[in-house]
Amino acid sequence: MRTLKFLALAQNELDDIFEALEYQKEDQGYAFIAEIEKMLGYIKNYPKAYPHNTEHTQKCLLRNFPYAIIYQYRDDEITIVSIMNLRKKPIHWASKSVSEYATCRISILPETMYTR
Repeated sequence: MRTLKFLALAQNELDDIFEALEYQKEDQGYAFIAEIEKMLGYIKNYPKAYPHNTEHTQKCLLRNFPYAIIYQYRDDEITIVSIMNLRKKPIHWASKSVSEYATCRISILPETMYTR
């Protein structure tokens, strides 16, 4: 059984995107989360189906939003590394320190969505 977990940085990005979209238009943040959940289901079922972003990560593009899910797949474990905005310069998560990944604020999104 494949497990799915979020790095703290990716979880924080997801929370920030949700809040920004909800601020722009009511229920847009929830539509974004619904699409994320749908794509995570595809990633979980077909983790090798998406193209490599780097040597160790793969990229799954969202269909209705300009974002991509960056993830690693190893030993039946899928780790969400980043939720990348495709219209902005990407955060260079590969150069972040371990403490930045470990620091995580409380999420306002459903607990079932990711493993802490």
